[in-house]
Amino acid sequence: MKISFLVRDLCHMGGVVSATQNLAGALASRHEVEIVALRKVRDTSYFPLDPRVSVRVLTDLRGHSPASDLEHPLIGVFPKVYPVDPAEKKPVVSRLAELRLLEFLATTDSDVVVSSSPRNTIMLSYAEGDYLRVTQEHSMPSIYAKYYQGRLFKAYHALDALTALTPEEAESIGKQVPGVRNRLAVMPNCVPAAPIQSKSTNKVIVAAGPLKENKNFAAVVEAFAIVVRKHPDWRLRIYGEGTEKANLRKQIENLGLHNTVALMGPVAPVAPEFSKGSIFVVPSRREAFGNVIVEAMAAGLPVVSTDADHGPRNIITHGEDGLIVPCGNTDAMAEAVLELVENDERRKRMGEAAVRNAVRFHEPASCERFEAILNDVFARRALPTTAGAQVDPEGSVRIDVGALPPRAHGAEIVCRPVGRPDQAERFAIDPGGTAVVPWRGGLPEGTYELSVRTPEGNEVPLTVDGYGCDLRDVFNVPLPRGNGAPALELLLPHRGEMDRLRIRSVVRDAHVEIDALAVSTETIEVEAVGWGVELGPGAVLEAVQRKDKERVLLFPVAAVEGRRITSRVDCAALVRAHEGPELIWDMWLRPTAEADRVQVGKLATDVLEPIGVFTFPRPVVRVLPEPSTTVLAKVGRRMTRALNGGKPIPPPVTRIEIRPYFTALSQLAFKTVDVQP
Repeated sequence: MKISFLVRDLCHMGGVVSATQNLAGALASRHEVEIVALRKVRDTSYFPLDPRVSVRVLTDLRGHSPASDLEHPLIGVFPKVYPVDPAEKKPVVSRLAELRLLEFLATTDSDVVVSSSPRNTIMLSYAEGDYLRVTQEHSMPSIYAKYYQGRLFKAYHALDALTALTPEEAESIGKQVPGVRNRLAVMPNCVPAAPIQSKSTNKVIVAAGPLKENKNFAAVVEAFAIVVRKHPDWRLRIYGEGTEKANLRKQIENLGLHNTVALMGPVAPVAPEFSKGSIFVVPSRREAFGNVIVEAMAAGLPVVSTDADHGPRNIITHGEDGLIVPCGNTDAMAEAVLELVENDERRKRMGEAAVRNAVRFHEPASCERFEAILNDVFARRALPTTAGAQVDPEGSVRIDVGALPPRAHGAEIVCRPVGRPDQAERFAIDPGGTAVVPWRGGLPEGTYELSVRTPEGNEVPLTVDGYGCDLRDVFNVPLPRGNGAPALELLLPHRGEMDRLRIRSVVRDAHVEIDALAVSTETIEVEAVGWGVELGPGAVLEAVQRKDKERVLLFPVAAVEGRRITSRVDCAALVRAHEGPELIWDMWLRPTAEADRVQVGKLATDVLEPIGVFTFPRPVVRVLPEPSTTVLAKVGRRMTRALNGGKPIPPPVTRIEIRPYFTALSQLAFKTVDVQP
């Protein structure tokens, strides 16, 4: 299998670069692997790269290179698809790099293309080519910059697989983009074994990483100030470079720690430096994974870490190979470090456990984990992704997905409520590729998205085109239902967002279905049928004010032959109750004075969104102000006539428009609106 990894470049010292190179090297023992870099600005990478991994550079920004692209006219042009930081003064990734990446993606013979950065993931979603599209999220998409976050979430839908570093982050992504939950997998970063381990005898505490605010190295210095007061022979070394270096230096000097704390700068490889220490400290406020945690453990160091989301708790086993302390609690961090400083045997024992436990993140385990993800993708790709849905004359829905591959025998149609993907209703697929969702008791009320799921747990969403839902027999479904069934049970398959196959299920023990409205400026006559309702003493039609449900207008109801119900809504009553620019009144039937309300609406139809579909006249009622009989008002009217040449000025007229309509929930409502003369 040929696997290509997409990166921006290999020319900076970052955890993503390290993890990508490590995984590429691990896979190179079994596959043909290449790394495709959009740009190159230095001769060598900071991290060692397996010689079996080839590197393809799309733009060379080295001035001394014979292949330099610095003179190309597009090298200074901003890209059109690749997201650009609004603060960029000149392009980090140029239009030239973008065009060459699109060309690569359209022509590559790779079986799998893996994006290791969110912006490359967006590019991958636009690409042509028949290969598996995989993205690895090395951070937390919820905190990504808004200028590309929305595009990224949309791009996820074009991928075959999406990996997150921890189960918590996989769950978070699934909540943000529910449509890709079926293709999410947990893939921790690959971190190599350390060739040399600590002897746990040096009185050195180590911390490492980018010197940035969220890494919070100031907390390590503060905690070490407590430790060194009790154990002045211990030292702290901080490895890394970044914007907080000057602040750390000032803090060290202010605390009088310049003889015991050293800012070591960036070092690669870092394992030999870690082996010189005996304890490793991670003070981060946020830590998606923490390559340095595994690197320190592999070097035999027990780790004291904050419980930052979400990496440390997924790597460290508290009390076995390290200690986890609350974020922001410097005293707790100092206490944990002191616990290891003052107990040589425990420190050594935990360091040995750290070496053993780090194995699960090394190359062999990472290779097997990634191959398993790809195997799941291939299994999903073999499953049908399109379907047809047909409503039969009884109202059941026949789902046809076609013949299943042999390894998918026993698969089911899974119906998940929109917005509640953890719930599901399942229906067996027969050998011919058909499943039936029965009208009776098949789906509780709600809207569902459909997918195919194998017994092994591989699942793909089903899509449908404009011809895929056959609703011709919806009009023949016998309503109301009988024989103990709810009065209204109706299934409506339809095409939803992203062409996903959905079914709307309506289940009502009682329902009032509108037949017709006769609208005039005086009354709105309502004709309906009542299913599962019996009118009795005190039966009324209720108009409930949407924003203030304590305000209710009552209108008499009459029963006609069979289940037919009529009512006359007084337009003047609606107008008298009107306030402000507009009010909305939702309509309900109360069958008797003691009975619960029953919704009045339009549900026995194939129309899913009735707003604007069913239109009615909009009468305008003119409202004249009541003339005042006070002496002052009479004097005012005489003065007005005098100023107008003895002619009375007509009083202002208020015009209230009444708009009958069906809401998004298919309920009958009346909106009253002030309109200009």
